[in-house]
Amino acid sequence: MKALGQWTAALLAWAGLLLAMPGACLAQPQAAASSLDVLHWWTSAGERRAADQLRSLLVPAGVQWNDAAIPGGGGTAAMKVLKSRVLMGDAPDVAQLIGSTLTEWADVGLVLPLNGVAARRKWSQTLFPAVLDLVSYKGVVIAAPLGLHRINTLLYNRRLLGRLGLQPPHSWAEFEAVARAVSAAGIKPLAWSDEAWQIATVFESLLLSEAGPTLYQEMIVQRKSAAWLDPRVEKALLRLRWLRAQSGLNADAPAERVWTQSARELMDGSAAMLIMGDWTRGELMAWGASPSTDFGCVAVPGTERMHLYSVDTLAMLVNARHPVALQEKVAETLSALPAQLAYNRIKGSVPVRRDLSTAARKSLDACARDSWETFAAPGTARMPSLAHRMAADEATKDAVAQALWRYLSDPHMDALEAQKRLAAVMHTP
Repeated sequence: MKALGQWTAALLAWAGLLLAMPGACLAQPQAAASSLDVLHWWTSAGERRAADQLRSLLVPAGVQWNDAAIPGGGGTAAMKVLKSRVLMGDAPDVAQLIGSTLTEWADVGLVLPLNGVAARRKWSQTLFPAVLDLVSYKGVVIAAPLGLHRINTLLYNRRLLGRLGLQPPHSWAEFEAVARAVSAAGIKPLAWSDEAWQIATVFESLLLSEAGPTLYQEMIVQRKSAAWLDPRVEKALLRLRWLRAQSGLNADAPAERVWTQSARELMDGSAAMLIMGDWTRGELMAWGASPSTDFGCVAVPGTERMHLYSVDTLAMLVNARHPVALQEKVAETLSALPAQLAYNRIKGSVPVRRDLSTAARKSLDACARDSWETFAAPGTARMPSLAHRMAADEATKDAVAQALWRYLSDPHMDALEAQKRLAAVMHTP
């Protein structure tokens, strides 16, 4: 596994001390009989509602959720706070850790194994295999999966397109036609932010669209450097620059803003469309918008039978308080079907369980139902998100996002130069 940086050595040393002193640390009684400190980055309106839903679901199980929310899109700030707390010997009881970041923390022995919970709750039979693989490492289950997000989502203002007599686009030709019509009406076709992680979020959907799942797998999962020089990557980069132009931003004037601002533009009709993960649905619904009347979503053009995914997960951390029984209650409660349906309906994601009944599927809105059914379909290309830590470590994810940011912020950089930089970032010795 790739080195995690200087902080890893300190974490290893701390973990070794913790595990070597069970009498001094792990055997101590719990500081509070039913209280767990939970660190996460769900701080927008929709995310906050979803976190509150989790908290309420744990009350009947006798677990009090002490909130330690860290603002910041993408979780970068939360990861810094988490590392700092662990190094100070004050690790939270539960932390939002996802994808490759999760396995990195498990690798240094700071994540509580959940094999017992997985066996009691029959996760091998009820969870999607890809999800169970994601939360398993070296034969050990290391996190509780909460919800499945679809990254390759194109959201649109349903009322606006209806007023202009337009249908949501399913191909790039249709997208361009909608963009022209919306622009002619004096409305911005696409909401946009130059924040690096948001650029990466759009780009990986374009990459899947233009390159297809086989080449995406080679570039993102297998990290074949030469694959990044394929002409289809150039098409994705040129499409990325063209999409930014649909937002009305000047090529040489980066405009970084939080993702909720783009969602607000979509909701109030100052922008017609937005490419963003389906957590945006949760935000729009928190503001009072309805997926049946106010907004809708389709797959990003060219990715209809593909699911570019990110999975919300909570890890139970090893610490001096040693609240194992409570931590296992969290994992058991939140993986149960009632909690899955309640949480994901608010968050904008879909359940990680494959055993949804027909009635449960019908209870999902159209966008959620399409996401779940697409992921469940045998022929679907399921691809892990790079931008959201499913397919790369934190350093690689950030390096790719910065390379894309530089490409968009420098109008003189051509696509081939950007391809070379991305190939260098993704090079595996």
